[in-house]
Amino acid sequence: MGPEVLAFAQVAVIVVLLAGTLSAITVGLVRGVSIKPKPPGISDAHSQQLEQLQQSVDAIAVEVERIAEAQRFSAKLLAERADPAIAAGSSSRTNNADEIALKARAAQS
Repeated sequence: MGPEVLAFAQVAVIVVLLAGTLSAITVGLVRGVSIKPKPPGISDAHSQQLEQLQQSVDAIAVEVERIAEAQRFSAKLLAERADPAIAAGSSSRTNNADEIALKARAAQS
C-alpha cells in the first residue's frame, strides 16, 4: 500500500466519523426540540393545600358576613336610640303594607 492509499483511508475514516457524529447530534437536537416539556401535574400535597386554602377563604367569608350583620344591627340600634320615631315608623310601615295587601285581595275578590 502506498502512502496515497493510506492518506485516502485516513481521510475516509475521518469523514465517516464526522458524518456519524454530526448525524447523532442533529437527531438529538431534533428530538429535543420536538418533545415539548409536559406541565407538572398537581400532586396530592398541592391539592390538599388548595383545599385547605378554599376552606380558609370560606371561613373568612362567613366571619365577614357575621361582622356585617352585627354592624347593621348596631347601626339600627343607634338609629332607634337617636330617633324613637324611626322605630315607630318602621312598624307603621309594616301595618300600611299589610293594609294595602288586604285591600288588593279584597279588590280581586
